[in-house]
Amino acid sequence: MYRDMRRLGAFFAVLLAALLANLTWLQAVDNRRLTADPHNLRRLEAEYGIRRGSILTSDGVLLAESKEGQGLYKYTRSYPQGTLYAHITGYDSPNLGRSGIEAQYNDQLLAKDEVLPFLKRLSRTGREGYDLTLTVKASVQEAAARALAGRNGAVVAMNPRTGAILAFYSQPSFDPNRLVDLSPAGPQAGAEPACAAAMREYSADPSAPLLNRAAQGLYPPGSSFKPVTAAAALDGAGISPDKTYDCPGIMIIGGTRIHNYGDNSFGTIDMTTAMVHSVNTYFAQLAAEIGGETLVKYAERGGMNQRPPLDLPEVSRSSMPQPWQSDLAELASEGYGQGSLLVTPLQMCLYGCAVANGGSVMQPHLLQDIRQGQDIVEKFESKEWLRMMSADAAASVLEMMIEAVSSGTGKQAAVSGYTVAGKTGTAELQGKPDHAWFVGIAPARNAQVVVAVVAENSGGSGGSVAAPIARKVLEAALR
Repeated sequence: MYRDMRRLGAFFAVLLAALLANLTWLQAVDNRRLTADPHNLRRLEAEYGIRRGSILTSDGVLLAESKEGQGLYKYTRSYPQGTLYAHITGYDSPNLGRSGIEAQYNDQLLAKDEVLPFLKRLSRTGREGYDLTLTVKASVQEAAARALAGRNGAVVAMNPRTGAILAFYSQPSFDPNRLVDLSPAGPQAGAEPACAAAMREYSADPSAPLLNRAAQGLYPPGSSFKPVTAAAALDGAGISPDKTYDCPGIMIIGGTRIHNYGDNSFGTIDMTTAMVHSVNTYFAQLAAEIGGETLVKYAERGGMNQRPPLDLPEVSRSSMPQPWQSDLAELASEGYGQGSLLVTPLQMCLYGCAVANGGSVMQPHLLQDIRQGQDIVEKFESKEWLRMMSADAAASVLEMMIEAVSSGTGKQAAVSGYTVAGKTGTAELQGKPDHAWFVGIAPARNAQVVVAVVAENSGGSGGSVAAPIARKVLEAALR
């Protein structure tokens, strides 16, 4: 009997030890995961009992604020600008979670202790979060929305010297206020919250309004990619801008048919002429000469095949599979922006920044600073992310792009009183209308802004559709 009692006692001792070990694990090790669990109502009540910090543009326009609510949560979020900044701010909803800047800087907006400097913790009174000032300029963001004029697509504008985002607009958009609305969706008892009904509606919409096309949309770039091919040739293969090829309207490379826009023939031309008139047959031959390894290397040196370090939680990486050296058809197609290439508007803007900034790509960022009242708690420090090419190569590509706007396909991007550099793109799609692209730089030789525009399935060329959009955004940024 005593043996059985000892065994029973040992069994309960093991159970007690396991219980203590589990409690220790939950409290000391797994605490952070449990605290962050969206089903943790205590966490939600605690977080929504704090007046979350406001989000503002660089010129003081209010994008997000907390207001006193009714019911379980003391504060609820409000977005005064509606759809205009939705893909930047995202939303903060106790039912649906967070996205955008609201998710990226959640700890700062709540002024959680781990992000507070030690002295600030000692002097802290009350429960209010930090305010965020973004780099976005309201006049440029508004110009981007007006210029797209209801077209599906995106606009990214950036300061190439600092990486500061000036505009980041995606169309179609959504209203974040609908995603934080906790009122019943209908009069019936037990009706689901309005935010849940809105999320279901947005998710089912075939136009994908929740998709941030500026950072997540993946498109073939068409001829807007030709400056990358030129950079690879100049800097990586030692090819001169004076290099000539015979450029008929249609030619066969690697068994595939390469044709110029309108099947126009240009005869024997150099690289600048090919850039000005966006000659596919030139850049297809140039890519074939420099080879897939060099072309991919320089594309990657500007950000291809990696996630740009933009301060948003969901940013897609552009993709360029390396063509087999023997696959001349794919290599030639990628040389003028077709083939298997898929890029985001953000990535194309970064390529433009490399040209504008002497070959250097600065880290793109939306945060300008974090404030407590009028005091700056933290400020974003600009830094180089990548070096894509030499300053000489960047200067040569820039001059070609200046010619493309002054006398070539990008004329409709010209801004009165400024020298503008740019490159159009018309990305061909199987069975669908073309995407229209433009990447622009202004003032070209002392750049303050680089803009990338894509208009989805526009049915028009980059020069006729995207370049005028870019002009309006450049004008707003240069005011």
